[in-house]
Amino acid sequence: MAFTSVSMGQYIPVESVVHSLDPRAKLILLTSIMGTVFPLRDFPSLACCALAFLGAARVSRLPLRAVARSCRPVFFLAAFTFVFNAAACLGTMGSVLPALHDGAIAALRLSLLVFFAVLLPLTTTPLELAGGMESFLSPFARFGLPTGEFAMMMSVALRFIPLLMDETDRIVKAQLSRGAALDQGNALRRMIAFFPVIIPLFIIIFRRADELAAAMEARGYRGSAGRTRRRPLLWKKSDTGATIFVALVIACFFSLRVFLI
Repeated sequence: MAFTSVSMGQYIPVESVVHSLDPRAKLILLTSIMGTVFPLRDFPSLACCALAFLGAARVSRLPLRAVARSCRPVFFLAAFTFVFNAAACLGTMGSVLPALHDGAIAALRLSLLVFFAVLLPLTTTPLELAGGMESFLSPFARFGLPTGEFAMMMSVALRFIPLLMDETDRIVKAQLSRGAALDQGNALRRMIAFFPVIIPLFIIIFRRADELAAAMEARGYRGSAGRTRRRPLLWKKSDTGATIFVALVIACFFSLRVFLI
């Protein structure tokens, strides 16, 4: 029941090539990789993408145990996706093996998409990620999209994830000390028993949000208009090289699929 072990959204300071990349380059690479994984429908291609994920985690010099802890919440979502897709395909096809195949493909594809997405906050600080997101979306500002506010919301959301995990762990321990049976019974009974945790957690979330809004207002925050950066983003040769390398790898991957499939 320890939620503090979940480090999803927490930056891990390590000296690596991936950490030194510009956040805009990381967003471009992540978008390209997710666009590559999404249309895949066969196990060999997904296995190649899984190896690519392990290679990216290795190049990032991230502890595999920390990466596994970050990806742990995805397993429940993958299991739900597998059951839902298998049941839907079974009702349509009427055959068990194709339904299991489609359910497994959907679960693996979703897991890989989230795994690659998790590497971004692990290798990028929230401020850098917010700046990269704002710069990445700056062309849409001409159409009235508040890019600065959107980037600020992303940064605050990433910062709140570990805080909410700590608060959840504290509430769970308090309920267990009062005799709450949170880890007993079947899945439905556990979900019902978890309501005494969800209600105070929502109260804490609203209280934190109100405190943050008051603090931002007291410091004179009026949106992104006229704001300057302490550390301006700088696109380096390594960012160009990483983008070209990933583009070539994706092109070779699709070329091999055309010849082999």
